[in-house]
Amino acid sequence: MKKIVERITTRLFGRKYYAVIIGEAGSDRYDLASQIHPTKQSAQQHRRRIEQTRAYIYVTTVTFRSHHPITQLS
Repeated sequence: MKKIVERITTRLFGRKYYAVIIGEAGSDRYDLASQIHPTKQSAQQHRRRIEQTRAYIYVTTVTFRSHHPITQLS
């Protein structure tokens, strides 16, 4: 039953994706990180990698839905 509900939700609203928003350290510039993630765990791993750098700071993770499949996912 859960699988049927997931398929209906995907059909109506699209697939859920995650994007990480980063900022350049020492400036007020914010950007979308270079990858779109299919799972929350993948986005969290990317966030941890960003937090280890000095050039960028992690700002937030946003979710969005798309009816168009994103083919090159991390």
